Amino acid sequence: MAQEVIIDPFLLCLPNPCNSLEQLEDFISAIAGWRGFLDRADTCVLLSDSVKIALNTDCEFPHRHRLAELIKKFNCALADANTISKVANSILERTPALEDYFGINDIYGEADTFELTPAVILDRLKPNCRSAFRGDLLIAGVKDNECVTENIESRLMVASGKMAVGPLPTSIFIKADVLVSKDSDRDSVLQISLSQSIPVTFSHDQLIDSLDLWAIWDGASSEEAVRICVESCINNLISSGVNADARCDYAIGSGFVASLQLWGANSRRDYAMVTIESCARIVLGIAKNPIIEFRESAAGNAKQRTREDGASAFRTHLTMKGVALRLMFWRRADGAVEFANIGGKGELEIS
Repeated sequence: MAQEVIIDPFLLCLPNPCNSLEQLEDFISAIAGWRGFLDRADTCVLLSDSVKIALNTDCEFPHRHRLAELIKKFNCALADANTISKVANSILERTPALEDYFGINDIYGEADTFELTPAVILDRLKPNCRSAFRGDLLIAGVKDNECVTENIESRLMVASGKMAVGPLPTSIFIKADVLVSKDSDRDSVLQISLSQSIPVTFSHDQLIDSLDLWAIWDGASSEEAVRICVESCINNLISSGVNADARCDYAIGSGFVASLQLWGANSRRDYAMVTIESCARIVLGIAKNPIIEFRESAAGNAKQRTREDGASAFRTHLTMKGVALRLMFWRRADGAVEFANIGGKGELEIS
């Protein structure tokens, strides 16, 4: 069952007023983080047609020109306006309409019964976006209520933008008496009393933390999926007390994913998990197994392999038994690590 993520329109609204570089970077980071999730089979990103229209009506989107002005004003090097606008447009254009996805034709919440906590989730939006997102949350409440009544696990979550003050909540509480018309039976109107708590995340990192690494791995479907898993493992190790002072930059090499698939690490959980942990530990300078130079031949006096850009080749064990998988990587002249490929104990190639 896919993780269903409902987008809070605030996530797409440019800070107004925008008073600092930090505020601008928070906005850019929040949107950029979704780039790797849009094509994932295990994550369904949802936005209603009503919210899409409201963003335009409230003059919240498109905002590329205003974003470019702010990036120039605060000398922001985090990303350019075109890149962020493309990601935002991808969310708007490629996600299923929330109403269609959940098969709800119309929904109405009694105003005098409606409660939402924290109220700032709606209060910070302009009128049209506030009204449209209120409807989205009612739909989310109906969906979550159905999961409870059918005794199945809900995989629903709201993705929101950073709150300016106060501790970040872990959920949005919604209470209301609603009337619902479903596509499957347009002539029938259901009366439902909602009292639901819907999980909310304020960054893609929080969403990653809520997902199992094996789900994020997604069959080693892309370099981004691998990178997200490694990054999550790094953060988990740091949270457990590992010193981050020795952390280095890293990259996933162009041939890494293909080698994972070739050696079965895409489909074998044990291979995948040991690869993720080994990469994370190398980045933090606490390798799981000894690291040795990758030489030009098996001869003990052979020279270490180097690349034209000055990068030096290394390898380390992933597993000791069976095929004795090894991890090959380059350490660049600037100290950054580039994970190249995995292979068996007889593997003499580094990509």
